[in-house]
Amino acid sequence: MTALTHPNQSNDENLRVIAGKRFRRPTLAPWMVVVLIGMVAFLGLGFARTSLDRSAFDLAELNREIATQEALNRNLRLQVARMESPARIAPLADQLGLVIPGQVQQLMVDLDEPLPPTIRTNDKGTN
Repeated sequence: MTALTHPNQSNDENLRVIAGKRFRRPTLAPWMVVVLIGMVAFLGLGFARTSLDRSAFDLAELNREIATQEALNRNLRLQVARMESPARIAPLADQLGLVIPGQVQQLMVDLDEPLPPTIRTNDKGTN
């Protein structure tokens, strides 16, 4: 069986061109930009996390140092309180011959006038 063309139709008359969109392959540039932004964001997040962790370690070390120095300060204050204790100072004063005065005298000193010369004595009590 053979196919024959219809005698009334010409091959060129019924053919027409339909304008349409040409199929284009999608470009990779927008995807590369998205991937690049994603990688930069990921690396930036990692860097920020590392910096924060380093700061947290430094802060923890400073807190430990502060606690150590506060303990030392507390011990030094306790030591000062013991040294200033009247119960410790009274026996030492007695050994040195210091006594509590029985009578208190107030002195009025005029600081505008020059002080009188003092007489110095040697260790043996003679002039």
